[in-house]
Amino acid sequence: MSNKYVARLAVGLYLSLIVLPLWLALDRLIWVAGFDAYSWLNSLDENFISQGVLEFTIIQATLSAILTLAIGIPIAWQLGRYSWPLQSLIRSILTMPFVMPSIVAAMGFMSIIGENGLDIRSDRSTWFTTLIIAHAWFNLALVIRFCEPVLSTLDPSMEEQMRLLPSGKTWWGRFRNLWAPILMPSIAAAACMTFVFSFTSFALVEWITLGENTLESMMADIGSSAGIKGVMVSKNELILGASIIQFSILIFSLGLMSWLQQRRQSLLPLVSENIVKTQNKKGWIIVLPAIVFAVLPLLAVLISSFRIREVDAGGSRQYWSTEAWNYAFTATNSLPSAWDALQNSIGYAIITLFIALPLGWMLALTIFDLEKRKPRLARILDISTMLPFAVSSVMIGLGVMLGMIKINPQFFYSLWFTPILAHVMITTPFVVRIMLPAIRSLDPSFDECAQILGMSKTKRFFLITIPMLKGSLIISSIFILAMSMGEFGASWVVTRNSDWTTLPVIIDSIRAVPYNNPMTVPAANAVSSVLMIIALLLFISTEKFRPKRDGGMF
Repeated sequence: MSNKYVARLAVGLYLSLIVLPLWLALDRLIWVAGFDAYSWLNSLDENFISQGVLEFTIIQATLSAILTLAIGIPIAWQLGRYSWPLQSLIRSILTMPFVMPSIVAAMGFMSIIGENGLDIRSDRSTWFTTLIIAHAWFNLALVIRFCEPVLSTLDPSMEEQMRLLPSGKTWWGRFRNLWAPILMPSIAAAACMTFVFSFTSFALVEWITLGENTLESMMADIGSSAGIKGVMVSKNELILGASIIQFSILIFSLGLMSWLQQRRQSLLPLVSENIVKTQNKKGWIIVLPAIVFAVLPLLAVLISSFRIREVDAGGSRQYWSTEAWNYAFTATNSLPSAWDALQNSIGYAIITLFIALPLGWMLALTIFDLEKRKPRLARILDISTMLPFAVSSVMIGLGVMLGMIKINPQFFYSLWFTPILAHVMITTPFVVRIMLPAIRSLDPSFDECAQILGMSKTKRFFLITIPMLKGSLIISSIFILAMSMGEFGASWVVTRNSDWTTLPVIIDSIRAVPYNNPMTVPAANAVSSVLMIIALLLFISTEKFRPKRDGGMF
């Protein structure tokens, strides 16, 4: 198949599977609310539901990005410039929070600050601080993944040459004239992505800051009554206004990140890690607390799943048991079994893999091909593939729900395929972000030699291209499975009122059971532990396939 047909197929599928549902949802919301952009935006200030939400969203995302950089840069420096025993394991531990489902992270921090932990959640002043720390924990890997590869493969002779110059005699001079310019694109890219993920955070906001809303959580709360003619028209206006603001801010951040990623790709000549790295025993002062910080919420989830706390007229008692696991994996009149949710999640993930992986790969190939002929069009398509990032998972869920309802209401409520569409929309941009740098780094001489030897295009594809991209394909596949199984926002919107529940959604459902049931917290943590273990196994599987100079998942 020629590059032209691949491009047409990729763009056609992308428009059909990802853009069309969002367009149909937008059309339905406008059908209900009327076309008046000023009223949509103005409704955010006038409606009590949304007052202060935009300010809170921007402030918490900005502070989360600042704290993440403050914690992550020293860690990235230690991992990048110095060698450590069990370095691969340390790197895996410090970067695994990002692949953890957000609902698991929420349950982990709830276990630490809730009544079964430090019991500080009753103090509202701790909620905001806990949210910022949780976002820093969740996004720490972004800083490490963006900065550490640059530091670990930068030719040390550059620093030696800088020391000979008057401006490089002091530590501050070397930082200002060498390290700052080198790291700034990576730091800025990490800050953009951290801001985006904090801006669209849902599970952490939903559970840690009860009573406070971001644009994302507000749209999720009011989305169930959207798209109905003559009913709750003001909520449709709120969703439209919030979506416009969210899209504008996030598309700018993602466009900036895409430009920065291209800049950092071929910034400086690189060498082997073995040449760069030396030992630094004092660095344990930074690395060891970082390991504890990364592991603590996950341990809290697992430990809390066995701790039962009963409260009655005679007081409270606490004991250790597996009762909560039995409770979670046994169906009740109000809740399905976690076994059913696990089967659904696995099914969604596998089908999502077979759709998102080839689609993301074809889009990455199309962007790469256009970069050589039409760079401006390539940039437009590159940014367009990040559209689901700018729309957020909750809006994607609403897009699927309202879009399918517009086509055929019975189709939406009768088939279990609709959550898969949401998962494809969310995971495809990640595949593009993983595959595009790998395709850019391919040496074209291999393909040219094969052409001289008379190899057909099909043979070159299977014997040269696939083996050279094997690591990135495996990482993409595992990442799709992990993202699909841990996806909460879109799944919460689409499946919460159906029989096709998923692990993240059932965790939320169990946790919502009144707290006079002693199984509420430990049962939610039991299911969280299962999801956490699955995510860990998938994440560990990716590490040996990740090239040292690959900037992580993006």
